[in-house]
Amino acid sequence: MGNRSVYCLKEDGKENYFYAHYGANALSPILRLWQAMEIQKQLPGNRSLAHIFEHLDYDGGYQKERLLDGDMFFAGIEPGEVDAYEEAYVRGRQLEMWITLDVEENQCILEYNPNCPWYRTMGSYSIDLDKGLENVRRLLEYGEKHGITDFNRLLTVYHNSTGLGEKLEDARAGMQLSEYLESPQAEEQRRRYREMLEQEEPKSGQEELER
Repeated sequence: MGNRSVYCLKEDGKENYFYAHYGANALSPILRLWQAMEIQKQLPGNRSLAHIFEHLDYDGGYQKERLLDGDMFFAGIEPGEVDAYEEAYVRGRQLEMWITLDVEENQCILEYNPNCPWYRTMGSYSIDLDKGLENVRRLLEYGEKHGITDFNRLLTVYHNSTGLGEKLEDARAGMQLSEYLESPQAEEQRRRYREMLEQEEPKSGQEELER
């Protein structure tokens, strides 16, 4: 199970695509957009959010000169490469999520890849960006108040507050059940059950004859 995703940022009539190796979750899209918007207020020259995404590190800071790709949250996807990513998403499980941040339409769309067994029943979700950004602001305030800085702990709080935690648990339980039903252990139990039924049938028939 990984965290790989594609982000589509719609801004000023343009679409820009990014690959995020650890971006397949419900919190990162809004959190990274919130960080980028805060940085945008401070940068001269009216820099686009797409530009800031290209320079955003894992700590949410702006790196004027990009660090190594492994230290940056996003990697830009060239226009000619988008189709290959779309095909990989539709046909396989290498990409866990496809995320759209539509600044103009005030929408964030989270699509969970059904090819990933742990997300098979998740589907897609749409939230208003302004509400999502306000929720992230409150989440960060809550984290600061309670000394929570670890991203995974913040993500757990976010999942629980939005109801996604329960849906993710249900999806994983479904995956575990499917894996068990397809396992050698389950097949062995089914075989033994069939044998038991076959042994019981003649006895029942014999009892009827004796009556």
